[in-house]
Amino acid sequence: MSEDYCDVLASMLGGIGFDSFEGDDDGLWGYVQTSLYDEETVKELLSSFPFEGVKVDFRSEEMPREDWNAEWEKSFEPISVSDLVYIHDDRHEKSQTALYDILICPRMAFGSGSHATTRMMLRLLLEHGALYGKRVLDVGCGTGILGIGALKGGCSHLTAIDIDNDSVENTKENLALNEFEGQEVLEGDISVVPSAALYDIVLANIHLNIHLALMGDYVKHLKSGGMLFLSGFYTQEAEALEKAAARYGLKLKEDATEDGWEAMYFEL
Repeated sequence: MSEDYCDVLASMLGGIGFDSFEGDDDGLWGYVQTSLYDEETVKELLSSFPFEGVKVDFRSEEMPREDWNAEWEKSFEPISVSDLVYIHDDRHEKSQTALYDILICPRMAFGSGSHATTRMMLRLLLEHGALYGKRVLDVGCGTGILGIGALKGGCSHLTAIDIDNDSVENTKENLALNEFEGQEVLEGDISVVPSAALYDIVLANIHLNIHLALMGDYVKHLKSGGMLFLSGFYTQEAEALEKAAARYGLKLKEDATEDGWEAMYFEL
């Protein structure tokens, strides 16, 4: 399958919950949490593949959970984000040069730092620098990496949410490893955040369609002058996101691109 076809297909599947992809000469492997997978939705989506004369077939299989986790943990290698952040597990020594050191137990929750979107989010967040004492909301926290990065940078309070119980538990585990016990970690979508709760920073590294659907919720939970950091979408999708953000009074301050992915930093 051509690279262009794979990019479009990954973007479409990302909108229905798939969170990582691997392409090869035969096609595209997409990974999604079992709780989010619906075969009929996939069939309907693929029937609208926007290339004339191209038909996409698929098959699915459930990965053995324990084997997958064990292999992932054994294969995990430390990740450097510029000279800012060094992410590692307990098999590897901490960095002597990085400004921030993050220790994790690398379960299969999305966001260990190996993906371009996570790295860009961390760079934009920590290079901004004005984090001391701020309250942060991490929507779709995965492993908790972004929230931990915010706390390392000086934020005083984190509320992290995810619809996946494994992500919630892994985030709690990783917070404890970095001596940030007591932060707020909630299972569910953004509706579990009290409607009156306001934050200086909102982080969300999820899919374009979810960003578009939740933009009003992001703004509802942002203080005036607050910062919104978004990623999880392709560069060609950035214009649509910027237009949606502008309708809520958000101004684009900075963006970053890597491997065809984009991250954006807005202010309210």
